[in-house]
Parts: sequence; C-alpha cells; structure tokens
Amino acid sequence: MKFSRIIGLIFWATIAAQSAKSDESSADIRGPLSTGMYIGELFKKSYTDFLWEPENIDLSSSYILAANIDYRFYKWADVPLQFEGEFDIDKHFGQAHEYEVVLAPFLRWTAFPWNQHLYTNARLGILGASYITGVSAWERQNSGNDKGSNFLQFGSLEATFARSERSPGEFFIRVHHRSGIFGLINGVGGGSNYLSCGFRVFW
Repeated sequence: MKFSRIIGLIFWATIAAQSAKSDESSADIRGPLSTGMYIGELFKKSYTDFLWEPENIDLSSSYILAANIDYRFYKWADVPLQFEGEFDIDKHFGQAHEYEVVLAPFLRWTAFPWNQHLYTNARLGILGASYITGVSAWERQNSGNDKGSNFLQFGSLEATFARSERSPGEFFIRVHHRSGIFGLINGVGGGSNYLSCGFRVFW
C-alpha cells in the first residue's frame, strides 16, 4: 500500500466534495457535530518526529482505518479557540489485527494568516483514553515492559484544510498516538504512532 497514493486520493475527493457544495447558501455555517474517517500507517519514530524529519519516519506495514464523531462543546468569543470531544472506532490491519476505541478531548485553533486563501486549523488532543482489543507486536517491543497494555493514553496532532470557514467539510492530516505517559500507565514507556489522513463533514 502506497501511503502517498492514499493521501492523494483523499485530497482530490475533498476538492470534489467542496466544489460540489460551493453553490450552497453562504449563510450555512459549520454545525457543532461532525463525522469523519481516516486511514493511517504506523511509523517507528517518536510522536513529533514527522514534523522535524518527515523523510526519516520509518513507515511500517501496519495500518489503521478509523471512523469518528466530533462535537464542539464550546467556542470562545474573543479567542480563536474551540473545545471539542471525539469518539473513534478503529480497525488495525496489516501486521496488526486489533480493534480500538478512543475517547478524547481536543482543542482547535482557528486563526492563521493565510486562512483567506486556504482555511487551516490546528487540533491538539491530549489525555484521551484508548482501549485496544489486543497488543500488537510493535507495541510489545516498544513498551519498555515487554508486554504493553490494552489501555493507554491517546493523543493527536492534527492540521485541517478547507476552502473556507463555511466549507461543509475538511481534509485533515494527523498523528494517531498511543502511549503509557512515560511509564505512568501500567509501566508502559512507549506505544504506537500512525501518520494518518482523512476527511470529515460538519452537520
């Protein structure tokens, strides 16, 4: 599976979806609820390595396919910041075969200087909860305790892209992260990271 091809297909599907809805009333504003899907590939580096060394992230033949629901609980009036919650159901495949459930809070930053040309947001998920039905060989190897844990902390770094603030959907790139918070959870020092891309629609 070529990850770059997956990104390309989702990107062009996003453009097509945006164009198809571009004639809708400009009074339509994104609702608080969204649904989405994303696919990702395991990389064997630390959480943020793809930001600094994207050419050396060491992708592996282990994949994730996820469906999620997001809800915006609060939108600050004077700060371009939103508080959201997310629920995911994920299927791991390739070298791993587990199912995963995620529940996590997210903060969304909505102000970037180029937003009139490409509407961009940054989302940060921290201190979420991830439960997986089995521990993969990579997580056992990377755990620091040789066994891993079904329950771990979930985190995510995400960048979203859309035509405008009023677009009914957005393309996103994210890291799907599981970890034991430096051994705090069941003695797990490591976990897993999936470089992922997907699309969500607002309701």
